[in-house]
Amino acid sequence: MLLNLLLWACDKPIIDSSSPEPVEESPIWWDECSYNGGDHICDLSLPTADGGFDNIYSHYGEVVVVDVSAMWCGPCQEAAWNSNSIKVITGGVTWITVLIENLYGEPPTKEDGESWGDYFGIWHDEILLGSNDNRDPNGIDGFANTSWPYFLILDKDLRIRVVQAGWNKDKIIQEIEKLKSE
Repeated sequence: MLLNLLLWACDKPIIDSSSPEPVEESPIWWDECSYNGGDHICDLSLPTADGGFDNIYSHYGEVVVVDVSAMWCGPCQEAAWNSNSIKVITGGVTWITVLIENLYGEPPTKEDGESWGDYFGIWHDEILLGSNDNRDPNGIDGFANTSWPYFLILDKDLRIRVVQAGWNKDKIIQEIEKLKSE
């Protein structure tokens, strides 16, 4: 209850007297974060395929699947084909795809993201456009993916509860259902 009250209070605009515009601060933050299992994920803010921006912390209170994929990767494409059915099977889990590379191994453009979304039936605002700058073999400053696709499944507190290298639909569904029942 206290956490909800604090989150509500922190969600109110903060007015800076030197600026006429209200400045919104995220009510969610942690002193320590990483992209490793057991830790709170760091807030990642990236452009989306619809021309907007999304950040991980805006999904606080939701079970979130972060699918790190490359457009050239066959198993990544299979995961994309299945993402909508998994959302339905699990009762509406939040599925975010972070595209790291396009078909040529380069950072994806907005057009690449649109193409991915159109082909696989994924909403453009659910596709974040990343790059290899969003990767870190130690998982401190980025995804430590050692294979494609690479999944992080976050609990409602945005703690990384599952790290999965490679595509396994049944395991992903099982892990989501466990987290949603908590």
